[in-house]
Amino acid sequence: MGEMQPSSNAQLLRDYAEHGAETAFAEIVARHTDLVYSAALRQVYSSDLARDVTQSVFTDLARKARTVSANLSPTASLVGWLYRGTRFAARDLYRHETRRTQRERQAMEQFLSDPETAPDWEQLRPVLDDAMSELDDTDRDAVLLRYFKNHDLRTVGATLGISDDAAQKRVSRAVERLREFFAKRGVTVGASGLGVVISANAVQAAPVGLALTISTAAVLTGTTLATTATITATKAIAMTALQKTILTATIAVLAGAGIYEARQASQLRDKVHTLQQQQAPLLEQVQQLQNEREDSARQFAALREDNERLNKNPNELLKLRGEVGALRRSNQEIAQRLLQNNSISKTGSTLSQTGEFTPKTDWKDVGVGNPETAAQTYFWALTAGRGDKLGSMMALPDELASQAANFKTQDFSNVFTEKAKQAFSTYKAMRVVKTEYPTPDEAKVTVQMQTESDEMEFMPLTFRRINNQWNIRMDFFGPTADLIQQK
Repeated sequence: MGEMQPSSNAQLLRDYAEHGAETAFAEIVARHTDLVYSAALRQVYSSDLARDVTQSVFTDLARKARTVSANLSPTASLVGWLYRGTRFAARDLYRHETRRTQRERQAMEQFLSDPETAPDWEQLRPVLDDAMSELDDTDRDAVLLRYFKNHDLRTVGATLGISDDAAQKRVSRAVERLREFFAKRGVTVGASGLGVVISANAVQAAPVGLALTISTAAVLTGTTLATTATITATKAIAMTALQKTILTATIAVLAGAGIYEARQASQLRDKVHTLQQQQAPLLEQVQQLQNEREDSARQFAALREDNERLNKNPNELLKLRGEVGALRRSNQEIAQRLLQNNSISKTGSTLSQTGEFTPKTDWKDVGVGNPETAAQTYFWALTAGRGDKLGSMMALPDELASQAANFKTQDFSNVFTEKAKQAFSTYKAMRVVKTEYPTPDEAKVTVQMQTESDEMEFMPLTFRRINNQWNIRMDFFGPTADLIQQK
């Protein structure tokens, strides 16, 4: 079974818009922060301003999540929308920043990315985003997916809903249009070289912790509950472009603006470093949660594979269910025996077990030499109507013993035979499961009876040893006792 495919950008955005799934929006930010940040950095020339642009783009996406998700197909990508939003946000911010003095720009140069890049890239970087804006939406999406996100042509085609060959043609056509644009600006570059330069330099790693900060700020901004706490938290996370403009104007009025801003920049770097250290445990927790999610996904895939295998083989499933039922019945019998063993161990009596059931058809007179054989002889006499045998093996209570001399066997048979046959007609087998000896001349026998419907019943019997013969003890009440007393 193949690995589970990750959710598309459209699915993640729809989960956030409809269900408020913050984890889904965080996944979108994690996927595209580098792309948005790099595009912003090329246009505003400052990592600090690029962070503002990046945050503004994702905040705008959170605010418009419901509208944007409604216009996307289930497999659509967000790179085109994010790129356009970055272009607009960077353009607006850059118009404000160009009013700053040369000294202020020099104070911010410490935040610029490493200028040590290839010469061709230095020529392309100032005009790359202008060239990208000249492309139509489909061609721009193709270039973004192929060279900015470094996807293969199959992934590009699947995202755009076209074949691999069509994706190749669209990318080639877009690259050729970019080359024509660059040529008009005096920059000459080959088609293959252009793709290599863009892939190597267009997307740079965003500062550590930026994705987490953006996710928090965007979710707070996108929520419909605009409470005071939410506004305070949003302000605490990031400074808006308007606040920075006011701060810049104030600094420009002060004498020695360059020295003061340099000192401020140093303090900000220290704060950023402190925030990054504070965010490190959070990043570790996020990584741990991602690992747990991957483990859960693998376990789910394994369980689904087992379920499909079992569904394909219903005979095996039925067989397993039968075995489970047999095991349950066996466990019940074992539990019953354990309870019996515990009871025996507490009283100090002796346990006797016969093992197999004796069918009703095999019941016979096996004598009264011990309580176990006496029990089978007793049930045989009851079901066979042998009142004479029952009379010979009865041990009457003491209060009736004095009147037993005149007891007639035939009268006893007439009383018990028919009722005994009716009472025992529902049983088909018996076995002795426990024998206890409260005294040397008295035995309590527990007999397990099996009904015609395979149900189990337990029947206790008491035997007395008289002249080495184990007789069944009978405690009579009502008409039976009256009959014996009359005799």
